[in-house]
Amino acid sequence: MGHLLRSAGFVYRGNRLSSALLLGHISAPVVNIFANQLRRVHLYILLGFVAAFSALTFWALFQQSPSDWRDNHNLAATSLTVLGPFTGAVARPSQASCWRFAWGLFPYCAGILSLAVLFQFIRLPLKRGAKATQIVLWVLGLLGWFGGGVVSLMFALS
Repeated sequence: MGHLLRSAGFVYRGNRLSSALLLGHISAPVVNIFANQLRRVHLYILLGFVAAFSALTFWALFQQSPSDWRDNHNLAATSLTVLGPFTGAVARPSQASCWRFAWGLFPYCAGILSLAVLFQFIRLPLKRGAKATQIVLWVLGLLGWFGGGVVSLMFALS
């Protein structure tokens, strides 16, 4: 019986299992569900998203007429793509409607990104595919954040 408990992860103190059972010295293994699961691949994925969405922002701003180039802050919008739903507001900072739209998108985009970050610190109960699931959730969270930037930029340029 002691071997079965030890193989299941239970520990007991004392010389005899029966006395440990009677005295309540048997304890379940302590499993910490919170652990930092961020790895270098997360950074590479983040940098890839920043590069791709910065290029997409630059391309969208480059398609404007020359008169619109004077009114927009194209360099700032391209370099601050990491601001997600505020990309359009950075491109046209003088328009209050762009800021209102960006602040309207922010709770949704931040919620998606927050859930993705939270799942990087929670140990998933999967035996197989836990790391792959976390990477997929990370990608979906970043897609929600940077996708909000695309929607914001489309609103600002319309």
